[in-house]
Parts: sequence; structure tokens; C-alpha cells
Amino acid sequence: MRTTRIRDMIAVLGIATAATSTAQEEPQREYVTGTFAGTQVVNTHSVEVVPRKRSFGFMIQHRFGEVTPDEEAWNQFVGLDLPANIRFAFQYSPLRDVQLELGRSKNGKVWDLELKARLLKQTEEEEMPVSLTVMGNAGFMSDRFPRVGERDFFADGVTPFEYTLAHRFSYNTQIIVGRRFNRWFSAQLAGIVVYRNLVPVGGSNLTLAIAGATRFKVSPKGSILLEASPILEGRQASEHREPVAIAYEVATHGHVFQIVLASSQEIIEPRLYTLATSRYDQGRFHLGFNIARTLFVKPKRLNN
Repeated sequence: MRTTRIRDMIAVLGIATAATSTAQEEPQREYVTGTFAGTQVVNTHSVEVVPRKRSFGFMIQHRFGEVTPDEEAWNQFVGLDLPANIRFAFQYSPLRDVQLELGRSKNGKVWDLELKARLLKQTEEEEMPVSLTVMGNAGFMSDRFPRVGERDFFADGVTPFEYTLAHRFSYNTQIIVGRRFNRWFSAQLAGIVVYRNLVPVGGSNLTLAIAGATRFKVSPKGSILLEASPILEGRQASEHREPVAIAYEVATHGHVFQIVLASSQEIIEPRLYTLATSRYDQGRFHLGFNIARTLFVKPKRLNN
């Protein structure tokens, strides 16, 4: 009887040892990090989110006035003397790979609230070749509405026009797919849907765009960023040009700084993709910068 019990104990220990050995032999999945340095590429959102649960982010996006290819460029000090647009944003990660963002822009005096989540993460072993992030954003224009004239009507041409609370809202949804090909090169594509409750007569409430962005690292901390965003639906006029941007970026742990050349002074999507850009084909553009800072919070220690 005692011999049987000893055999059973040895068998159980053998099974447990084999299971532990098998678990240890299975390689742990390693995720690719640093596809882009921050949550923004230049104007477009990147696949990245605030990288640690309970951590915070703060961002400033600034675009100066239009620079023209003549003597006025120097007279206006490369657009710095002209009216500028600026956006402040605060970010918080309540869950891993999820962030909330609250922003406020000067143009239109727009407040926006955003939810962004990274659903898939690229792995080093190529089990998952890309990262996928989704986001949704709602904007509220707090600026005063212009006066309404007696000859202003809704699109039917009969009903007298009047502003309502719903006219202040706009919405933006994106699906972003990105990949870091090697330590020096990353790229992403974003499908963008913008819906505005209020548009000019003849305008489109719905705007669809595809934003492509790349990152070329030229040094351990420096990168060149390129963006182009073809408008697929909701083009406002035949001369409406695609938003483009180029930037030089310096990134350190928790801090990103960019010098930007952009085709538009607008920053948030409901304005960036629906309002006319500068004639960059004639050498007109907007100088600006982005600053992002991540404040990491140490994870809570579990009690043993």
C-alpha cells in the first residue's frame, strides 16, 4: 500500500515537472515598440498610445501664419508675426493600450474628447506583422456663431436658417494600421471618417480620407516625418488640395519635439480635412512645432 502511494506521488511530481518544463520552453511573445515616437505623427494620429497604464501625456501643437515665397516672408518673420493656431491636449491611460484625450484648439474655439485603443501589436516573431489602433473623437465648437441674415436659408432654400446646439458638434473616427520595418523605418495608413453637423450650402457633411505617414530615423534620436492625406469623399472644391506635412523630430524617453512645415494651419481633423489648404504648389506653407511629454506613473506593486 505504501509502495503504491509512493508511485502515485512520483507520477504526479513527474507530470508537474514536465508541464513546468514545457511552459518554460515556450518563448514569451515580444512586442515591437517605438513604431512612432509619440501618439501623433505630425498632424495625423499614430498607432501609438500613452505607453503605460495610469500614466499621463501633455501635448502642444502650434501652427504660425502662412509663409509666402516673396519678401513678405521676411517681413512677417516666416509667419511668426501673423495670427497662429494652437491646440493643447491632456492624455490619460486608464487601461493598458487605451488612452483618453481632452483637447482645446484656438481656431473655432473647439473642445474635443477622444478615446483611442491599440487592439493589435506587432510582434518581433512576426506572428502579428502589424499594429492596429482605433480612435473616436467628438468636437464641440464653443466660438460664437456669426449673425444670421434675413436671406439665409437651409439647403431647401425655403426654411429660414437658425443655429442650434447640434450645429456645434463634429465627429472623427480612424482605423490606423502601422508597421516598424526595421529600427530606421516605420510606416502607417489611416482610414479617416469625418462628419460635421453643419456645413456651408453645397458642402458635404461626410468627408473620407486616407492618411499615409512614414518615419525615417537619421540618428538615434532624430527622425524625418512625412505625411500626405488624399481626400476620397467630401472634397469641398475642385481646387481643394490634399493636406501634407513634413517634420524633423527629436525624441528622448518621454519627450518628443518636432519642427513642422504643414500645408494648413488647422490641426483637428474636422477642420484639417475640410477647409482649404495653402497653395503649397506655389511655395506657401505654415511653420509650426509639436511638443509632447509623457509622465510615467510606476505600476502598483501587488501584495504577496
